[in-house]
Amino acid sequence: MLKDFLKKFCRKYKIYYFCQSKPNQERKIMKKFYLFLGLILIYSLLSIAMNNKISKERLEGKWNVKVTNAPGGYQDYVIDINENDGEYKADIFFVEANSKMFNQKLMLKDGKLTGDVVVDNEKVELTIWEEKGVVQGTAKSYSIGTLLMTFTRSKN
Repeated sequence: MLKDFLKKFCRKYKIYYFCQSKPNQERKIMKKFYLFLGLILIYSLLSIAMNNKISKERLEGKWNVKVTNAPGGYQDYVIDINENDGEYKADIFFVEANSKMFNQKLMLKDGKLTGDVVVDNEKVELTIWEEKGVVQGTAKSYSIGTLLMTFTRSKN
């Protein structure tokens, strides 16, 4: 079935080199075809794997963050992320509560930025990543659970 398809394809697009019927020529054609498909598969998998990793240039700067289902006063943030010698730090501004946290340490691990912050005497685990060109994250605490964070680039 694949052999017939390749023959029709070669005739249609006038690729006579592949359509010659020498001994073992069909095997060579099939090997080239499978090699080509394998290379495309490897390239696709690598580009998918690399696409989920967040880049330094994409991450640095000010971000407006909305946390869905967070308690009042903790739904809107401005996070300023900076990198210096491989060390990430974030300044976090609570918009509604009018409070600030400076130099919160974050680590880049497996293409995701992670770190712990303390909000109202409770540890909150932050995870930030980029998926399909959109920066997003989660905030996980013991009392509330896991909340989704959406990031938009700040205009300031």
